[in-house]
Amino acid sequence: MNKIADLVNVLHEKGLKATAQRIEILKVLTEIRSHPTAEEVDQKVREKFPTISPATVYKTLQALKEAGKIQELAFYDKKTRFDANMQPHINLVCLNCEKIEDIMDPKVKEFVEKVASKLDFKIEEQRIDYYGTCRDCQKKKKIDKSQKHLTQDSRK
Repeated sequence: MNKIADLVNVLHEKGLKATAQRIEILKVLTEIRSHPTAEEVDQKVREKFPTISPATVYKTLQALKEAGKIQELAFYDKKTRFDANMQPHINLVCLNCEKIEDIMDPKVKEFVEKVASKLDFKIEEQRIDYYGTCRDCQKKKKIDKSQKHLTQDSRK
């Protein structure tokens, strides 16, 4: 069964109708890999369904979270985001632009399963975050520094 059909079944189990708007929410969650906020999901769905209620978005997100189909990720001092990628992975979080990238590596899954097995630990959820500066922000800082030096040199 595909991911959307699986998520539609979750809606039915939670007593929610699989309306076109809710299906669009599901598509947004599975297609956008940026870990969108509820507001970003709402904005994206509004492009196709301008009259959707924010309550529909929040109820759908809550139902999917309760069913273990998406993760709600709170980042310190930041807005809560949602991730439909339930496979073991690493989140790289940029402290400047707040972009989040998934690193999928079979070694991560192997390591986690090995440790859990060794400790007889049943994993219910997973989350590994690394914080730093993304490639784009590093480039921007280099450009900003070089422009600052050029400005200072021209004043001499």
